Amino acid sequence: MSEEAVATASVKAGPRCEGCRDIKRKRGRALEGGDMQEAAALTTAMGVHLRVTHEYP
Repeated sequence: MSEEAVATASVKAGPRCEGCRDIKRKRGRALEGGDMQEAAALTTAMGVHLRVTHEYP
C-alpha cells in the first residue's frame, strides 16, 4: 500500500455506540426530509462525537 493510502486509510471501528446510532438515524431522517442544513449539522456533530467519545484523531 502506498504511503498516501496508509495515511488516508479509515480506522476499523467496533460496533456503533448508541450516540453514533442516534446521530446517524437523525441525519438519515434529515436527508429523507430534504433538510440539508440539519444533515450538515449532524455530520459535524458526528465528527465531534467521534473525536470526543471515541478519541479518533
